[in-house]
Amino acid sequence: MSENGGNVLLDVRDLTFSFHMYAGEVQAVRGVSFRLDRGKSLGIVGESGCGKSVTAKSIIGLNPKKPKGILKKGEIWFDGRDLAKLSEREMQKVRAREIRMIFQDPMTSLNPTMKIGRQITEGVMKCGKSREEAKQIALETLALAGIPSPEERMGQYPHEFSGGMRQRAMIALAMSVNPKLLLADEPTTALDVTIQAQILDLIKDIQKKYGTSTIMITHNLGVVANIADEIAVMYAGKIMEYGEAEDIFERPAHPYTWGVLQSIPPEDTDSREPLHPILGSPPDLFNPPVGCPFAARCLYAMKVCSQMSPPVFGQAGEGHYAACWLYHRKAQPTVNPITGREIVKHE
Repeated sequence: MSENGGNVLLDVRDLTFSFHMYAGEVQAVRGVSFRLDRGKSLGIVGESGCGKSVTAKSIIGLNPKKPKGILKKGEIWFDGRDLAKLSEREMQKVRAREIRMIFQDPMTSLNPTMKIGRQITEGVMKCGKSREEAKQIALETLALAGIPSPEERMGQYPHEFSGGMRQRAMIALAMSVNPKLLLADEPTTALDVTIQAQILDLIKDIQKKYGTSTIMITHNLGVVANIADEIAVMYAGKIMEYGEAEDIFERPAHPYTWGVLQSIPPEDTDSREPLHPILGSPPDLFNPPVGCPFAARCLYAMKVCSQMSPPVFGQAGEGHYAACWLYHRKAQPTVNPITGREIVKHE
């Protein structure tokens, strides 16, 4: 995590968010902290239900009201303001001008009864632009998003667009106000592989052109491989590992990250080679474990892992951290299965 305070756009501190259900409290996010510098990109990766989308939606106050969601603890510092303390009206202004979000399914985000052009221009006009200026910006952003014949497309409804084109329209809608932060929540899940690659390239190009900070939410490490500067690996509401993308892929430190990487089918080997899945199931967040949430599925678990939550240990790479007892000086010697080297203990 960056220590350059003046360059930090987003600083999330000890974020804790729960949903109150009929059966009890679901502790969806439990003490998540991270920083994002201006113009940089962060990938938040984890399996379904780990809390990554709740984390992103907590930043802009978009978690559902039913079941009742409560930000129990934490600070969300964005460009000098704690978003956790803003009123709903103030948050609406932030969402309109400074932080935009791209959702997994654009059909649930785009208004099906309103033409695409009008949806974009109305958003731009809320930022003080005239109708003519807003129309020109809408045309430019649709073209930037790779939508052919933007003048014609401006007058069409979302159902007249293909899935990939709807996602491009959603990106154009998000970028039309030149936000400081772009949140992308599984933006390629419903698309075929070819379109996925195009959408990811588009997001990467936009980030470079405008210097927009980006948070990419995904369950697929491969999606963020060429986009993210840093990666946070989440599991059961907690960040298990955090570091630069190169460190996460080349020198992963947490057993959960090892398991994720080992379960990805290799591209250059015989397809008959068996995969190495992570056995077991995630913990119940109605009653999360006291110790490490991954302990029950971890091949390297020790007695302490189920009794005490592990501290965060710094790794060899600058800004690389892992929450795992294996790095304690009293832990058993362990070889990192990805690097083939014995892990370094801490005093």
